[in-house]
Amino acid sequence: MKPITERDPSEELTPRAARRQFLNAKRGNVKESSYRAYKFPTRHFVEYCENEGIDAIGQVNSYLMESWVQKREAEDVKPITAQQTVKLVRVFIKWCENSGLIEPGVYDRTRVPNVSEKEQVSQEVLRAHAANQILDYLSTYEYATRQHALFQLMWETASRISGAISLDLEDLGRDREGDPALTFVHREAQGTPLKNNEKSERTIQLSEGLFDVLQDYIEMRRPDVTDEYGRNPLFTTANGRLTRQRAYKNTVALTRPCVYAGQCPANKDIETCEFTKKKRAMSCPENVSLHPIRRGSITDHINRGWPKELLSERVDVSVEVLEKHYDARTQEDALRRRKQYRDLL
Repeated sequence: MKPITERDPSEELTPRAARRQFLNAKRGNVKESSYRAYKFPTRHFVEYCENEGIDAIGQVNSYLMESWVQKREAEDVKPITAQQTVKLVRVFIKWCENSGLIEPGVYDRTRVPNVSEKEQVSQEVLRAHAANQILDYLSTYEYATRQHALFQLMWETASRISGAISLDLEDLGRDREGDPALTFVHREAQGTPLKNNEKSERTIQLSEGLFDVLQDYIEMRRPDVTDEYGRNPLFTTANGRLTRQRAYKNTVALTRPCVYAGQCPANKDIETCEFTKKKRAMSCPENVSLHPIRRGSITDHINRGWPKELLSERVDVSVEVLEKHYDARTQEDALRRRKQYRDLL
């Protein structure tokens, strides 16, 4: 057996062990959202390596990488998803190169799938009519529940879920003019960072209707608990602050048309459909995720006349990104907005 000082880690370290070290290196040095983003793509790649009989990370070469890229492209995923998967795995490969685990140059020779500009933009969006149906359902059957308060806040403010669950009771109030307001504060040291750190901090106005729902939720439904830092979260469970995972599951399940509209676009029997079961709700092909809710809300703001410069501040996204990724107006919507200015022609 070689002395420890003479062992070559590239010959002894498995791809799975290398991935574990990579993720450990990333944890604490990147945002939690970025850390989470690396987990699935690198696991997908490691499982491919294992299926191909790769026992040591040093066996990874350019041919293997191209074979994996082609496999990912052939899977039933959107082109943008395949592209992002490869980009994230290339970061892992670069780390392996810098650590002396893979021969230099594999990172540079790994092909990233091309994606058209149209394919780069998600087409999923929750339209205003569906959001209003969900709100009608919630106000009728689940008034002032946590789910009602959270969904209405997300729809009316276009908040990211990370921003919504970061809120404390003290962040809700009225401004100097007496109007309802909500303040987003970056508190990374206490477990609730905002997307763009301090740049994401802002105070926004709320409707009186949303303010009333939030107040009723606090007074009637909210479990009166603190989080591990002694703070008073706005959205809570019996154990503390509402987690991202639980908020995601609850909200996505709510967007199934069978829940808020009592009908299925796929014409499935609601009584027997497998996706009506709690454990299968996330797999329903008719639901939408959190990002389409935010995208739909921003689109609705634009349709209602919000100038993009002011909306950019309210929803914490640049005008450029807003126009590319969040303006999901139909051609009819855009024409209707332009008609407001026809007197200037």
